[in-house]
Amino acid sequence: MQARDIAFAEADYVIVGAGSAGAVVANRLSEDPKTSVVLIEAGGDAREFLVQLPVGFLRMLLREKYDWAYQQEPDPTLNGRAWTWSAGKMLGGSSSLNGQVYIRGTAHDFDEWAEMGATGWGFRDVFPYFLRSESWVGAPSQAHGSSGPLTVTPTRDPHPLCGAFLRGCAEIGLPTLDEYNDGSDFGAFMTQTNQRDGWRCSTEKGYLRPIIKRPNLRIITEAEVERIETAEGRATGVTLRQGGQRRTVRAHREVIVSAGAMGSPALLMRSGIGPGEELRAQGIAVVQDSAGVGTNLQEHSASATTRRVSVPTLNNETGPLDLARHFAKFFWNRKGPIGAPAVQAMAFAKTRPELRWPDVQLHFMPLVYATLDPHTPTRMGIPMCSAITVSVSPCKPKGRGRVVLGEGGRPKVLHQALGNAEDVRTLIDGLKMVDALYEAPAMARIVEGLLSPAHKPETDEQWMQHLRETLNITWHAAGTCRMGSDEASVVDPQLRVRGVDGLRVVDASVMPTTTSGNTNAATIMIGEKAAEMIRLG
Repeated sequence: MQARDIAFAEADYVIVGAGSAGAVVANRLSEDPKTSVVLIEAGGDAREFLVQLPVGFLRMLLREKYDWAYQQEPDPTLNGRAWTWSAGKMLGGSSSLNGQVYIRGTAHDFDEWAEMGATGWGFRDVFPYFLRSESWVGAPSQAHGSSGPLTVTPTRDPHPLCGAFLRGCAEIGLPTLDEYNDGSDFGAFMTQTNQRDGWRCSTEKGYLRPIIKRPNLRIITEAEVERIETAEGRATGVTLRQGGQRRTVRAHREVIVSAGAMGSPALLMRSGIGPGEELRAQGIAVVQDSAGVGTNLQEHSASATTRRVSVPTLNNETGPLDLARHFAKFFWNRKGPIGAPAVQAMAFAKTRPELRWPDVQLHFMPLVYATLDPHTPTRMGIPMCSAITVSVSPCKPKGRGRVVLGEGGRPKVLHQALGNAEDVRTLIDGLKMVDALYEAPAMARIVEGLLSPAHKPETDEQWMQHLRETLNITWHAAGTCRMGSDEASVVDPQLRVRGVDGLRVVDASVMPTTTSGNTNAATIMIGEKAAEMIRLG
Protein backbone atom coordinates (compact mmCIF):
# COMPACT_ATOMS: atom_id res chain seq x y z
CA MET A 1 0.00 0.00 0.00
CA GLN A 2 1.58 3.23 -1.14
CA ALA A 3 1.36 6.54 0.70
CA ARG A 4 -1.02 8.96 -0.97
CA ASP A 5 -0.33 12.66 -1.35
CA ILE A 6 -2.69 15.28 -0.01
CA ALA A 7 -4.14 16.53 -3.26
CA PHE A 8 -7.53 15.16 -2.18
CA ALA A 9 -8.44 18.28 -0.22
CA GLU A 10 -12.06 17.59 0.71
CA ALA A 11 -14.44 14.74 1.42
CA ASP A 12 -17.73 13.96 3.08
CA TYR A 13 -15.89 12.33 5.99
CA VAL A 14 -12.37 13.01 7.22
CA ILE A 15 -11.06 10.31 9.57
CA VAL A 16 -8.02 10.97 11.75
CA GLY A 17 -6.18 7.73 12.55
CA ALA A 18 -6.14 4.51 10.51
CA GLY A 19 -5.90 2.19 13.50
CA SER A 20 -8.09 -0.45 15.08
CA ALA A 21 -11.23 1.70 14.82
CA GLY A 22 -10.41 4.25 12.13
CA ALA A 23 -9.67 1.61 9.49
CA VAL A 24 -13.02 -0.02 10.23
CA VAL A 25 -14.94 3.25 9.87
CA ALA A 26 -13.14 4.10 6.61
CA ASN A 27 -14.02 0.71 5.14
CA ARG A 28 -17.68 0.80 6.10
CA LEU A 29 -18.38 4.42 5.14
CA SER A 30 -16.68 4.04 1.76
CA GLU A 31 -18.88 1.03 0.93
CA ASP A 32 -21.33 3.63 -0.35
CA PRO A 33 -19.85 4.78 -3.68
CA LYS A 34 -21.62 8.12 -3.32
CA THR A 35 -19.75 8.86 -0.09
CA SER A 36 -16.19 10.25 -0.20
CA VAL A 37 -13.76 9.46 2.61
CA VAL A 38 -10.27 10.71 3.47
CA LEU A 39 -8.36 8.60 6.00
CA ILE A 40 -5.27 10.22 7.54
CA GLU A 41 -2.55 8.25 9.32
CA ALA A 42 0.57 9.69 10.97
CA GLY A 43 2.52 6.46 10.49
CA GLY A 44 3.34 4.54 7.37
CA ASP A 45 2.52 1.30 5.62
CA ALA A 46 2.10 -1.96 7.53
CA ARG A 47 2.91 -4.59 4.92
CA GLU A 48 6.54 -5.14 5.78
CA PHE A 49 7.73 -8.51 7.04
CA LEU A 50 8.34 -7.44 10.64
CA VAL A 51 4.75 -6.22 11.01
CA GLN A 52 3.22 -9.34 9.52
CA LEU A 53 5.39 -11.77 11.49
CA PRO A 54 3.54 -12.71 14.73
CA VAL A 55 6.60 -12.29 16.98
CA GLY A 56 7.69 -9.15 15.17
CA PHE A 57 6.06 -6.91 17.74
CA LEU A 58 8.96 -7.58 20.10
CA ARG A 59 11.23 -5.72 17.66
CA MET A 60 8.72 -2.96 16.91
CA LEU A 61 7.86 -1.85 20.44
CA LEU A 62 9.30 1.56 21.36
CA ARG A 63 10.71 2.14 17.86
CA GLU A 64 9.66 5.51 16.46
CA LYS A 65 8.73 4.09 13.07
CA TYR A 66 6.04 1.83 14.56
CA ASP A 67 5.23 3.08 18.04
CA TRP A 68 4.06 6.45 19.38
CA ALA A 69 5.83 5.60 22.67
CA TYR A 70 3.94 8.19 24.72
CA GLN A 71 5.81 9.38 27.79
CA GLN A 72 4.58 9.36 31.37
CA GLU A 73 5.51 11.54 34.30
CA PRO A 74 7.35 9.55 37.04
CA ASP A 75 4.90 7.58 39.19
CA PRO A 76 5.48 8.20 42.92
CA THR A 77 3.63 4.98 43.79
CA LEU A 78 6.24 2.98 41.84
CA ASN A 79 9.35 4.53 43.39
CA GLY A 80 9.41 7.14 40.64
CA ARG A 81 9.39 4.69 37.76
CA ALA A 82 7.82 5.98 34.53
CA TRP A 83 6.39 3.81 31.81
CA THR A 84 6.36 4.34 28.09
CA TRP A 85 2.83 3.84 26.76
CA SER A 86 3.00 2.06 23.43
CA ALA A 87 0.45 2.65 20.66
CA GLY A 88 0.66 1.62 17.02
CA LYS A 89 1.87 4.27 14.58
CA MET A 90 1.11 2.78 11.16
CA LEU A 91 -1.87 1.59 9.15
CA GLY A 92 -3.82 -0.71 11.44
CA GLY A 93 -2.59 1.17 14.50
CA SER A 94 -2.20 -0.99 17.57
CA SER A 95 -3.73 -3.98 15.77
CA SER A 96 -0.48 -3.94 13.73
CA LEU A 97 1.69 -3.76 16.87
CA ASN A 98 -0.05 -5.79 19.59
CA GLY A 99 0.31 -9.40 20.75
CA GLN A 100 -2.67 -10.52 18.62
CA VAL A 101 -4.82 -11.84 21.48
CA TYR A 102 -8.50 -11.71 20.54
CA ILE A 103 -10.69 -11.22 23.60
CA ARG A 104 -13.90 -9.23 23.59
CA GLY A 105 -14.45 -8.80 27.31
CA THR A 106 -17.32 -10.09 29.42
CA ALA A 107 -21.04 -9.46 28.99
CA HIS A 108 -20.96 -7.51 32.23
CA ASP A 109 -18.42 -5.06 30.80
CA PHE A 110 -20.84 -3.78 28.18
CA ASP A 111 -23.94 -3.98 30.33
CA GLU A 112 -22.06 -1.76 32.76
CA TRP A 113 -21.54 0.79 29.97
CA ALA A 114 -25.28 0.92 29.37
CA GLU A 115 -25.96 1.27 33.11
CA MET A 116 -23.55 4.22 33.20
CA GLY A 117 -25.48 6.07 30.51
CA ALA A 118 -24.00 4.67 27.29
CA THR A 119 -27.45 3.65 26.06
CA GLY A 120 -27.42 1.13 23.23
CA TRP A 121 -24.03 -0.30 24.24
CA GLY A 122 -25.11 -3.29 26.38
CA PHE A 123 -23.81 -6.73 25.51
CA ARG A 124 -26.83 -7.69 23.42
CA ASP A 125 -26.49 -4.41 21.55
CA VAL A 126 -22.79 -4.78 20.70
CA PHE A 127 -22.65 -8.56 20.12
CA PRO A 128 -23.83 -8.32 16.46
CA TYR A 129 -20.97 -5.93 15.68
CA PHE A 130 -18.41 -8.37 17.02
CA LEU A 131 -19.90 -10.97 14.69
CA ARG A 132 -19.93 -8.52 11.78
CA SER A 133 -16.21 -7.82 12.13
CA GLU A 134 -15.09 -11.42 12.33
CA SER A 135 -14.26 -14.34 10.07
CA TRP A 136 -13.79 -17.29 12.43
CA VAL A 137 -11.45 -20.13 11.48
CA GLY A 138 -12.36 -22.94 13.85
CA ALA A 139 -15.18 -25.29 14.75
CA PRO A 140 -18.55 -23.72 13.79
CA SER A 141 -19.86 -21.60 16.64
CA GLN A 142 -22.77 -19.23 17.17
CA ALA A 143 -20.39 -17.11 19.24
CA HIS A 144 -18.40 -16.17 16.13
CA GLY A 145 -18.94 -14.46 12.81
CA SER A 146 -18.06 -16.17 9.56
CA SER A 147 -17.79 -13.49 6.88
CA GLY A 148 -16.19 -10.40 8.47
CA PRO A 149 -12.92 -8.76 7.39
CA LEU A 150 -10.96 -9.74 10.52
CA THR A 151 -9.69 -13.31 10.77
CA VAL A 152 -9.88 -14.89 14.24
CA THR A 153 -8.52 -18.35 14.95
CA PRO A 154 -7.57 -20.64 17.82
CA THR A 155 -3.86 -20.63 18.61
CA ARG A 156 -2.38 -22.90 15.95
CA ASP A 157 0.36 -24.64 17.91
CA PRO A 158 0.11 -23.95 21.65
CA HIS A 159 2.97 -24.84 23.97
CA PRO A 160 2.40 -28.10 25.91
CA LEU A 161 2.75 -26.26 29.24
CA CYS A 162 -0.52 -24.42 28.54
CA GLY A 163 -2.21 -27.69 29.49
CA ALA A 164 -0.53 -27.63 32.91
CA PHE A 165 -1.79 -24.07 33.42
CA LEU A 166 -5.38 -25.03 32.55
CA ARG A 167 -5.28 -28.12 34.78
CA GLY A 168 -3.82 -26.08 37.62
CA CYS A 169 -6.56 -23.49 37.23
CA ALA A 170 -9.19 -26.25 37.40
CA GLU A 171 -7.60 -27.54 40.60
CA ILE A 172 -8.02 -24.13 42.28
CA GLY A 173 -11.63 -23.79 41.12
CA LEU A 174 -11.40 -22.13 37.69
CA PRO A 175 -13.27 -24.23 35.10
CA THR A 176 -11.83 -24.67 31.62
CA LEU A 177 -13.83 -22.76 29.00
CA ASP A 178 -14.00 -24.11 25.47
CA GLU A 179 -15.36 -20.72 24.40
CA TYR A 180 -14.78 -17.44 26.19
CA ASN A 181 -15.84 -14.86 23.62
CA ASP A 182 -19.53 -15.50 24.15
CA GLY A 183 -19.61 -13.13 27.12
CA SER A 184 -18.35 -15.69 29.64
CA ASP A 185 -16.79 -14.12 32.70
CA PHE A 186 -15.26 -16.87 34.82
CA GLY A 187 -12.78 -19.60 33.99
CA ALA A 188 -9.54 -20.45 32.18
CA PHE A 189 -9.06 -20.79 28.44
CA MET A 190 -6.70 -21.02 25.51
CA THR A 191 -6.50 -17.69 23.73
CA GLN A 192 -7.89 -16.97 20.31
CA THR A 193 -5.82 -14.81 18.05
CA ASN A 194 -5.98 -12.31 15.19
CA GLN A 195 -4.03 -14.27 12.60
CA ARG A 196 -4.63 -15.41 9.03
CA ASP A 197 -2.76 -18.47 7.83
CA GLY A 198 -0.35 -17.97 10.70
CA TRP A 199 0.43 -14.31 9.91
CA ARG A 200 -0.83 -11.25 11.80
CA CYS A 201 -4.30 -10.11 10.74
CA SER A 202 -4.63 -6.42 11.60
CA THR A 203 -7.34 -3.98 10.55
CA GLU A 204 -4.90 -2.87 7.84
CA LYS A 205 -4.93 -6.36 6.36
CA GLY A 206 -8.61 -7.07 7.00
CA TYR A 207 -10.27 -3.72 6.38
CA LEU A 208 -7.94 -1.52 4.29
CA ARG A 209 -5.87 -3.69 2.00
CA PRO A 210 -8.85 -5.12 0.06
CA ILE A 211 -10.35 -1.67 -0.62
CA ILE A 212 -7.29 0.37 -1.47
CA LYS A 213 -8.54 1.00 -5.03
CA ARG A 214 -11.96 2.33 -4.11
CA PRO A 215 -12.20 5.60 -6.04
CA ASN A 216 -14.12 7.32 -3.22
CA LEU A 217 -11.43 6.58 -0.59
CA ARG A 218 -8.12 8.38 -0.16
CA ILE A 219 -5.57 7.18 2.38
CA ILE A 220 -2.94 9.72 3.41
CA THR A 221 0.01 8.28 5.32
CA GLU A 222 2.91 9.88 7.18
CA ALA A 223 0.76 12.93 7.81
CA GLU A 224 0.14 14.17 11.34
CA VAL A 225 -3.04 16.09 12.06
CA GLU A 226 -2.23 19.18 14.08
CA ARG A 227 -5.73 20.45 14.80
CA ILE A 228 -9.41 20.19 13.97
CA GLU A 229 -10.73 23.28 12.23
CA THR A 230 -14.04 24.67 13.49
CA ALA A 231 -16.36 27.48 12.51
CA GLU A 232 -19.53 28.60 14.29
CA GLY A 233 -19.53 25.57 16.55
CA ARG A 234 -19.00 23.01 13.81
CA ALA A 235 -15.99 20.93 12.74
CA THR A 236 -15.13 21.85 9.17
CA GLY A 237 -11.96 19.89 8.54
CA VAL A 238 -8.43 19.30 9.78
CA THR A 239 -5.02 20.83 9.33
CA LEU A 240 -2.21 18.33 8.84
CA ARG A 241 1.51 18.37 8.25
CA GLN A 242 3.09 16.00 5.76
CA GLY A 243 6.63 16.14 4.47
CA GLY A 244 7.21 19.63 5.83
CA GLN A 245 4.02 21.01 4.25
CA ARG A 246 0.90 22.08 6.09
CA ARG A 247 -2.47 21.62 4.38
CA THR A 248 -6.16 21.62 5.28
CA VAL A 249 -8.60 18.87 4.35
CA ARG A 250 -12.23 19.96 4.49
CA ALA A 251 -15.06 17.74 5.74
CA HIS A 252 -18.52 18.30 4.25
CA ARG A 253 -20.29 16.08 6.80
CA GLU A 254 -18.08 15.04 9.73
CA VAL A 255 -14.62 14.82 11.17
CA ILE A 256 -14.09 11.49 12.93
CA VAL A 257 -11.23 11.27 15.44
CA SER A 258 -9.78 7.78 15.89
CA ALA A 259 -6.34 8.62 17.23
CA GLY A 260 -6.45 6.41 20.34
CA ALA A 261 -6.71 6.90 24.08
CA MET A 262 -3.78 9.32 24.16
CA GLY A 263 -3.91 10.83 20.69
CA SER A 264 -7.63 11.65 20.54
CA PRO A 265 -7.87 13.77 23.70
CA ALA A 266 -4.62 15.52 22.78
CA LEU A 267 -5.96 16.42 19.34
CA LEU A 268 -9.20 17.71 20.85
CA MET A 269 -7.27 19.85 23.31
CA ARG A 270 -4.92 21.23 20.64
CA SER A 271 -8.11 22.22 18.79
CA GLY A 272 -9.60 24.10 21.74
CA ILE A 273 -11.88 21.34 23.01
CA GLY A 274 -11.06 20.44 26.59
CA PRO A 275 -10.60 21.90 30.09
CA GLY A 276 -11.00 25.62 29.40
CA GLU A 277 -8.75 26.98 32.11
CA GLU A 278 -5.90 24.65 31.18
CA LEU A 279 -6.22 25.43 27.48
CA ARG A 280 -6.20 29.17 28.05
CA ALA A 281 -3.10 28.80 30.23
CA GLN A 282 -1.36 27.27 27.21
CA GLY A 283 -2.53 29.99 24.88
CA ILE A 284 -5.14 27.86 23.13
CA ALA A 285 -8.43 29.54 22.23
CA VAL A 286 -11.33 27.62 23.78
CA VAL A 287 -13.88 26.28 21.32
CA GLN A 288 -15.70 24.06 23.80
CA ASP A 289 -15.00 23.94 27.53
CA SER A 290 -15.13 20.20 28.21
CA ALA A 291 -13.49 19.30 31.53
CA GLY A 292 -13.65 15.56 30.86
CA VAL A 293 -11.31 15.53 27.87
CA GLY A 294 -8.17 13.65 28.88
CA THR A 295 -9.52 12.45 32.23
CA ASN A 296 -10.78 8.96 33.19
CA LEU A 297 -7.63 7.25 31.86
CA GLN A 298 -7.69 3.54 32.71
CA GLU A 299 -5.07 0.85 32.23
CA HIS A 300 -4.67 -2.83 33.08
CA SER A 301 -1.45 -2.81 35.10
CA ALA A 302 0.13 -6.24 35.52
CA SER A 303 2.52 -7.88 37.97
CA ALA A 304 4.34 -11.08 37.04
CA THR A 305 5.61 -13.92 39.17
CA THR A 306 7.97 -16.43 37.61
CA ARG A 307 9.11 -19.93 38.50
CA ARG A 308 11.90 -22.25 37.43
CA VAL A 309 10.50 -25.49 36.07
CA SER A 310 11.82 -28.97 35.39
CA VAL A 311 10.71 -29.15 31.75
CA PRO A 312 11.85 -27.18 28.70
CA THR A 313 10.26 -23.82 27.98
CA LEU A 314 10.78 -21.31 25.20
CA ASN A 315 13.70 -19.86 27.17
CA ASN A 316 15.64 -23.02 26.31
CA GLU A 317 15.12 -22.48 22.58
CA THR A 318 16.70 -19.14 21.78
CA GLY A 319 20.07 -20.21 20.37
CA PRO A 320 20.96 -19.71 16.68
CA LEU A 321 20.11 -23.31 15.76
CA ASP A 322 16.85 -23.15 17.70
CA LEU A 323 15.81 -19.95 15.94
CA ALA A 324 16.69 -21.43 12.54
CA ARG A 325 14.55 -24.47 13.36
CA HIS A 326 11.64 -22.30 14.53
CA PHE A 327 11.72 -20.15 11.40
CA ALA A 328 11.92 -23.24 9.21
CA LYS A 329 8.88 -24.69 10.96
CA PHE A 330 6.98 -21.43 10.63
CA PHE A 331 7.65 -21.10 6.91
CA TRP A 332 6.82 -24.78 6.40
CA ASN A 333 3.44 -24.91 8.16
CA ARG A 334 3.01 -21.59 10.04
CA LYS A 335 3.42 -23.30 13.42
CA GLY A 336 5.79 -23.08 16.36
CA PRO A 337 6.76 -20.17 18.63
CA ILE A 338 7.38 -17.76 15.73
CA GLY A 339 3.64 -17.84 15.02
CA ALA A 340 2.38 -17.90 18.61
CA PRO A 341 0.46 -15.03 20.23
CA ALA A 342 2.10 -13.20 23.10
CA VAL A 343 -0.04 -14.92 25.74
CA GLN A 344 -1.27 -18.42 24.95
CA ALA A 345 -3.59 -19.09 27.91
CA MET A 346 -5.57 -16.87 30.28
CA ALA A 347 -8.20 -16.89 33.02
CA PHE A 348 -10.80 -14.62 34.56
CA ALA A 349 -10.92 -15.23 38.32
CA LYS A 350 -12.37 -13.95 41.58
CA THR A 351 -10.00 -13.25 44.43
CA ARG A 352 -12.91 -13.59 46.89
CA PRO A 353 -15.81 -16.03 46.45
CA GLU A 354 -18.45 -13.46 47.39
CA LEU A 355 -17.60 -11.24 44.42
CA ARG A 356 -20.28 -11.09 41.74
CA TRP A 357 -17.83 -10.63 38.88
CA PRO A 358 -14.21 -11.68 38.27
CA ASP A 359 -11.77 -9.05 39.46
CA VAL A 360 -8.49 -10.37 38.03
CA GLN A 361 -7.18 -11.65 34.74
CA LEU A 362 -4.34 -14.19 34.72
CA HIS A 363 -1.90 -14.38 31.80
CA PHE A 364 0.24 -17.48 31.21
CA MET A 365 3.44 -17.52 29.14
CA PRO A 366 5.70 -20.57 28.68
CA LEU A 367 8.75 -18.33 29.02
CA VAL A 368 10.24 -15.56 31.12
CA TYR A 369 11.07 -12.11 29.76
CA ALA A 370 13.19 -10.38 32.38
CA THR A 371 16.01 -7.98 33.19
CA LEU A 372 19.26 -9.57 32.04
CA ASP A 373 21.54 -7.31 34.06
CA PRO A 374 20.49 -6.09 37.53
CA HIS A 375 22.71 -3.04 37.06
CA THR A 376 20.89 -2.14 33.82
CA PRO A 377 17.14 -2.57 34.48
CA THR A 378 16.20 -1.50 30.95
CA ARG A 379 18.22 -4.33 29.39
CA MET A 380 15.44 -6.86 28.95
CA GLY A 381 15.55 -10.22 27.23
CA ILE A 382 14.95 -13.95 27.53
CA PRO A 383 17.34 -15.53 30.07
CA MET A 384 18.64 -19.04 29.38
CA CYS A 385 16.72 -21.06 31.95
CA SER A 386 13.62 -23.26 32.08
CA ALA A 387 10.99 -20.90 33.45
CA ILE A 388 7.37 -19.81 33.14
CA THR A 389 5.39 -16.63 33.91
CA VAL A 390 1.94 -15.98 35.31
CA SER A 391 0.91 -12.32 35.47
CA VAL A 392 -2.10 -10.84 37.20
CA SER A 393 -4.10 -7.73 36.20
CA PRO A 394 -7.13 -6.07 37.80
CA CYS A 395 -10.10 -6.52 35.45
CA LYS A 396 -11.71 -3.21 36.33
CA PRO A 397 -9.08 -0.84 37.77
CA LYS A 398 -10.54 1.86 39.98
CA GLY A 399 -7.63 4.27 39.72
CA ARG A 400 -7.81 7.00 37.10
CA GLY A 401 -5.11 8.94 35.32
CA ARG A 402 -5.03 11.84 32.88
CA VAL A 403 -3.68 12.80 29.50
CA VAL A 404 -2.49 16.40 29.29
CA LEU A 405 -0.70 18.43 26.66
CA GLY A 406 3.04 18.35 26.97
CA GLU A 407 5.80 19.99 24.98
CA GLY A 408 4.74 20.85 21.44
CA GLY A 409 1.18 19.74 22.09
CA ARG A 410 2.20 16.10 22.48
CA PRO A 411 0.22 13.90 24.86
CA LYS A 412 1.76 13.38 28.28
CA VAL A 413 0.44 10.77 30.69
CA LEU A 414 -0.20 11.33 34.40
CA HIS A 415 -0.94 8.04 36.12
CA GLN A 416 -0.48 6.43 39.53
CA ALA A 417 -0.66 2.68 39.18
CA LEU A 418 -0.90 2.03 42.91
CA GLY A 419 -2.75 5.19 43.83
CA ASN A 420 -6.04 3.43 44.53
CA ALA A 421 -6.28 1.25 47.65
CA GLU A 422 -8.82 -1.11 46.09
CA ASP A 423 -6.56 -1.75 43.09
CA VAL A 424 -3.66 -2.50 45.46
CA ARG A 425 -5.82 -4.96 47.42
CA THR A 426 -6.94 -6.66 44.21
CA LEU A 427 -3.39 -7.00 42.90
CA ILE A 428 -2.04 -8.43 46.17
CA ASP A 429 -4.92 -10.89 46.41
CA GLY A 430 -4.34 -11.82 42.77
CA LEU A 431 -0.65 -12.47 43.41
CA LYS A 432 -1.59 -14.74 46.31
CA MET A 433 -3.96 -16.60 43.99
CA VAL A 434 -1.13 -17.10 41.49
CA ASP A 435 0.98 -18.47 44.35
CA ALA A 436 -1.78 -21.00 45.06
CA LEU A 437 -1.89 -21.86 41.35
CA TYR A 438 1.82 -22.67 41.32
CA GLU A 439 1.21 -24.99 44.29
CA ALA A 440 -1.71 -26.82 42.62
CA PRO A 441 -0.75 -30.43 41.76
CA ALA A 442 -0.59 -29.93 37.99
CA MET A 443 1.84 -27.02 38.37
CA ALA A 444 3.68 -28.24 41.46
CA ARG A 445 4.82 -31.32 39.50
CA ILE A 446 6.96 -29.11 37.27
CA VAL A 447 7.86 -26.11 39.50
CA GLU A 448 11.39 -26.33 40.91
CA GLY A 449 11.87 -22.96 42.54
CA LEU A 450 11.23 -19.24 42.69
CA LEU A 451 12.66 -16.82 40.16
CA SER A 452 10.78 -13.57 40.78
CA PRO A 453 10.23 -12.73 43.52
CA ALA A 454 13.41 -14.48 44.63
CA HIS A 455 11.92 -15.11 48.08
CA LYS A 456 8.28 -15.84 48.73
CA PRO A 457 6.59 -12.79 50.31
CA GLU A 458 5.07 -13.51 53.71
CA THR A 459 3.32 -10.19 54.34
CA ASP A 460 1.23 -7.74 52.33
CA GLU A 461 4.01 -5.18 52.63
CA GLN A 462 6.44 -7.62 51.01
CA TRP A 463 3.93 -8.17 48.19
CA MET A 464 3.61 -4.40 47.93
CA GLN A 465 7.35 -4.12 47.49
CA HIS A 466 7.15 -6.69 44.68
CA LEU A 467 4.47 -4.56 43.03
CA ARG A 468 6.54 -1.40 43.30
CA GLU A 469 9.48 -3.16 41.65
CA THR A 470 7.73 -5.19 38.96
CA LEU A 471 4.35 -3.68 38.08
CA ASN A 472 4.03 -2.80 34.42
CA ILE A 473 1.32 -1.77 31.98
CA THR A 474 -0.30 -3.95 29.34
CA TRP A 475 -0.93 -1.13 26.82
CA HIS A 476 -4.71 -1.25 27.17
CA ALA A 477 -5.30 2.47 27.68
CA ALA A 478 -8.94 3.57 27.52
CA GLY A 479 -11.53 6.06 28.70
CA THR A 480 -10.09 9.52 28.04
CA CYS A 481 -13.06 10.78 25.96
CA ARG A 482 -15.77 9.11 28.01
CA MET A 483 -19.10 8.23 26.41
CA GLY A 484 -22.28 8.85 28.39
CA SER A 485 -25.68 10.53 28.63
CA ASP A 486 -24.65 13.10 31.23
CA GLU A 487 -23.45 16.56 30.33
CA ALA A 488 -20.02 15.89 31.82
CA SER A 489 -19.32 13.12 29.31
CA VAL A 490 -17.12 14.05 26.35
CA VAL A 491 -19.23 12.23 23.74
CA ASP A 492 -22.85 11.10 23.73
CA PRO A 493 -23.93 7.48 23.04
CA GLN A 494 -23.73 8.24 19.30
CA LEU A 495 -20.08 9.25 19.92
CA ARG A 496 -20.77 12.88 18.97
CA VAL A 497 -18.57 15.40 20.77
CA ARG A 498 -20.72 17.54 23.04
CA GLY A 499 -20.87 21.17 22.00
CA VAL A 500 -19.28 20.73 18.55
CA ASP A 501 -21.38 19.66 15.58
CA GLY A 502 -19.95 17.40 12.90
CA LEU A 503 -17.35 15.85 15.20
CA ARG A 504 -17.14 12.34 16.67
CA VAL A 505 -14.59 10.28 18.53
CA VAL A 506 -14.42 6.59 17.63
CA ASP A 507 -11.81 4.52 19.48
CA ALA A 508 -10.97 3.08 22.91
CA SER A 509 -11.00 6.56 24.45
CA VAL A 510 -14.83 6.54 24.48
CA MET A 511 -15.08 3.50 26.77
CA PRO A 512 -16.73 4.57 30.06
CA THR A 513 -14.86 1.76 31.80
CA THR A 514 -12.27 -0.56 30.35
CA THR A 515 -13.18 -4.08 29.34
CA SER A 516 -12.08 -6.80 31.74
CA GLY A 517 -9.43 -8.07 29.34
CA ASN A 518 -7.49 -6.86 26.30
CA THR A 519 -9.16 -3.92 24.57
CA ASN A 520 -8.42 -4.36 20.85
CA ALA A 521 -11.42 -6.51 19.88
CA ALA A 522 -13.79 -4.09 21.64
CA THR A 523 -12.16 -1.15 19.85
CA ILE A 524 -12.80 -2.80 16.49
CA MET A 525 -16.41 -3.40 17.55
CA ILE A 526 -16.72 0.31 18.42
CA GLY A 527 -15.62 1.11 14.87
CA GLU A 528 -18.26 -1.20 13.40
CA LYS A 529 -21.09 0.17 15.52
CA ALA A 530 -20.05 3.77 14.99
CA ALA A 531 -19.93 3.34 11.21
CA GLU A 532 -23.50 2.06 11.17
CA MET A 533 -24.70 4.92 13.38
CA ILE A 534 -23.03 7.42 11.07
CA ARG A 535 -24.51 5.86 7.93
CA LEU A 536 -27.99 5.78 9.42
CA GLY A 537 -27.67 9.39 10.49
